[in-house]
This record gives sequence, structure tokens and C-alpha cells, in this order.
Amino acid sequence: MNRINDIQFLTDKLPKADYKFAKSMADMPHSYSLKDNWLNKENFFLCVELIRTHGYQEEFLGKTYTYFDVGDYKYWTMGAPVKETILINRAEIDRYKSKDR
Repeated sequence: MNRINDIQFLTDKLPKADYKFAKSMADMPHSYSLKDNWLNKENFFLCVELIRTHGYQEEFLGKTYTYFDVGDYKYWTMGAPVKETILINRAEIDRYKSKDR
């Protein structure tokens, strides 16, 4: 893939995934999509790789994460190796800001 195709892949796949609200972190509203709920696991892993390749780094509560924005949402993973990653997070952009900013 090339950069344009990579971006198109992310903008197509990420919003269409099934997301569940993270009830245990209601004070930091976000949702997550589990790898096990993706029909095509390779698409999940490719999204993880592409978020990390084409995303931007930002600190949140003292930790640095790599984010990728699509529409009104930012998407990120927790940083485990790609094949060990089990979820992709998303939150509304500007819903909450890092305390480090």
C-alpha cells in the first residue's frame, strides 16, 4: 500500500468497526473495538499498524500514545506489539485534553 491508500483504508475501516463504551472509565469517555469482533482479523492488525505508521504522538496523563484522527474521532492502541494488540480505542476529538498540555 502507499500512504494515500493507507489513509483511505483507515478512514474506511475504523469508523465501521463495532465499538463498545468503556464503562469502567466513564470519567474518561471513550469506546473500544475488540479484535475478536472483527470478521477479518488481518484488517484489524493492518489498522493497528497503519495507526502507528501514519498517526501522531500526543501525551495523555503522562504517557505518550500514537493517535490517528478520522472525522470527529481519534483512534489509538495501548502500544503492545501489533500481533498482541486486542483492541483499538476511540474518543471524540477534544472531548478531554491531556493534563500535560
